[in-house]
Amino acid sequence: MKNQTIEPREYGNDCDGCIGPGDIDIMRFQRAIRAITGKWKIEIVCMLIEGPMRFGVLRRALPGITQHMLTEQLRNLEANGIVIRRAYAEIPPRVEYELSQAGVDLMPTFKAMLDWALKYEGLLTGSAAANTEPRPERTILPQCD
Repeated sequence: MKNQTIEPREYGNDCDGCIGPGDIDIMRFQRAIRAITGKWKIEIVCMLIEGPMRFGVLRRALPGITQHMLTEQLRNLEANGIVIRRAYAEIPPRVEYELSQAGVDLMPTFKAMLDWALKYEGLLTGSAAANTEPRPERTILPQCD
């Protein structure tokens, strides 16, 4: 079986002017999902729940992330308005990252997703309940309430 890739759907290109209100809502939802999905984005956001962090502290808190990947994901989160980057005019230079109001407003959504994942854990592909490996007791998400 050869590798198959699903191309992103382009609304409106398959028929002239046939975009309905539901399609626009789907596009908005897809944009929102893309803003928070990707390598390390959720982990970064969850670390920043605790408050502003410097780059080095954030990198040490996420074992396995490379400097390049952290920089790339922080830039993307900043471009999407989820993270605020504050550069201080000091020597040596100091940069801190913190959640914007949009990032803080994601916490109830993350909490709801965690609740859903716990409820349906046995059905989810790759879940500890579906595998024979023991489940780690550590939860990534801090208290979001």
